Amino acid sequence: MASLHRIQWLDDRIRRGLYPNVNQMIERFEISRRQALRDVEYLRDSLGAPLDYCPKQKGYRYTHDAFAVPGQLMTEDQQELLSCLAAHYEVLASHHSRSSKTLSELALLLLRLSGRQSSTAQFQSLHRAGLTPFQAILQHTSVRPASGSVPSSLQPFYRGRDEHDQEIYEFYDSYEFLPALLASGRTYSVVHPKWLRQKLVQYLDRMHYVNRI
Repeated sequence: MASLHRIQWLDDRIRRGLYPNVNQMIERFEISRRQALRDVEYLRDSLGAPLDYCPKQKGYRYTHDAFAVPGQLMTEDQQELLSCLAAHYEVLASHHSRSSKTLSELALLLLRLSGRQSSTAQFQSLHRAGLTPFQAILQHTSVRPASGSVPSSLQPFYRGRDEHDQEIYEFYDSYEFLPALLASGRTYSVVHPKWLRQKLVQYLDRMHYVNRI
């Protein structure tokens, strides 16, 4: 079910004084806790709802009634696309000093519109939680530079080479790693895992879609 329906449900319950909470959303829509929290954050941070948690009632409420949910919201696919673009500009900002400020501001704007968390913040929170990162095996499909250096955008993910001289990378979020891969300026083949290769193709399809003439 699209997030629009969940946002409308949440708004309706709040206006009726029923103090909805994350656990109720999980049970009602059969979604993860992370997704339920994303919906709450989207309502508060992206739509500007005067949202407040009431410990006594163990649920959410509005601090005033002037707020109204827009008639049409973005779908989850559209939110994900904006999040991908935000991550892409985050990577570009970190490697283009002259345009860093402009690119960072653009990344923040896209991130706010998407209602998602910054990829950098996601990485830090996942690292602190002690979660095991994904591993990617990449193979050059063009002549490797004589220096054999790793592109600056990929250096935070680089973990070495395997016995076939293929490059090994680790990451927590594919939507942080893929923009870094594209920003490298080199041509790679994703040897492993297969799902990452499919994500890359989907990412490029979306970039093509939003930039089509």
